[in-house]
Amino acid sequence: MRIKTITCHDVYNFGASLQAYALQQFLVGRGHQVEIIDYLPTYKHFYEWLKICELGFIGRLGVKLPFFKPIFALIQHRKWLKELLKIYRFKSFKKNKLSCTKQSYKSIEELINNKPKADLYIAGSDQIWNTAFLNGLDPAYYCMFEKDKNKCISYAASFALTSIPSEHHEFVKKGLSNFRSISVREQSGVKIANEFGFEATNVLDPVFLLNKEEWKKVIKKQHKGKYLLVYDFSTKDPRIDEIAQKIAMERGLDVYSFNSDKPYISKVLRNCGPIEFLEWINDADMVLSNSFHATAFSTIFQRDFYTIPLLGYGNSSRMKDFLDMVGLSSRYINDIKQIDVSKHIDYDNIKPLLEAKRKESISWLIKHIRR
Repeated sequence: MRIKTITCHDVYNFGASLQAYALQQFLVGRGHQVEIIDYLPTYKHFYEWLKICELGFIGRLGVKLPFFKPIFALIQHRKWLKELLKIYRFKSFKKNKLSCTKQSYKSIEELINNKPKADLYIAGSDQIWNTAFLNGLDPAYYCMFEKDKNKCISYAASFALTSIPSEHHEFVKKGLSNFRSISVREQSGVKIANEFGFEATNVLDPVFLLNKEEWKKVIKKQHKGKYLLVYDFSTKDPRIDEIAQKIAMERGLDVYSFNSDKPYISKVLRNCGPIEFLEWINDADMVLSNSFHATAFSTIFQRDFYTIPLLGYGNSSRMKDFLDMVGLSSRYINDIKQIDVSKHIDYDNIKPLLEAKRKESISWLIKHIRR
């Protein structure tokens, strides 16, 4: 079967890239011809290095001296230059690991006018329906470029919120009506769909469709040393600073971080791409994060971890729902008083719960592809 998926696959986010890869690989492994629709809406373009903003002194120079526009653009974007290697690694992952459509699309209109051909369209996973962001209000992520709802399903799509603001009710209801079958990543998403009059099933994020051995085939390097891996998505959460230092002291660990260079950090892991993200989690003694996918891969690689709600965002239901489901609710904490550094996760108790949910998710996906 020819299947096209649509998700946020090219946004320089570890989890976004890896969940897109996981769904693709699962479907390919079952004999389908799979491509990710290379949908790149303008509001998702964070790094357009050679495009100049024509405001300001440098922008006006670029207009007057068009031959030098690329140079002026780099000057304008200089604060991102230090992340060039990171961008390269994400681009390399997309090129080498993701099978995207040859044509890229920038709007729902382009998708409607030149629709990528498929027998089935799958929307998901990740926060494609989060109405706090523009993608959650984009008809493309509800497959509204396809008029035949029998050709559209969602897999593990996430609203990321516990409720939809009233001003978006009409849009979301219309979007959900475009699907033959709906599955969502959180139990809170089932409740939202039900409130709009649609049946929905709670399934696991696509990264769980691949097992630990399959993910380890993606990994290229091993890292020695005993370390606590910290991933503070916001880089501004004082709870993470406090807890990280307590864990490091009591367990005798160095502290490595993807994106923070605070004084207690032993090593800053700059310029990581999706593969490096997996490598550092796989070899960590413990992981402390406010990231859903850091939590997911800590579970897959059977690492000790603690997860904290993301400060200032209302989208932590996805982490809590998942941890409750697999019997790890004690690893979802709000402050330092809730941690017990000496206590390790007993994955012998967790694996049966996770495997049962994994089988349910696979069964749902296979069944609704065939319908």
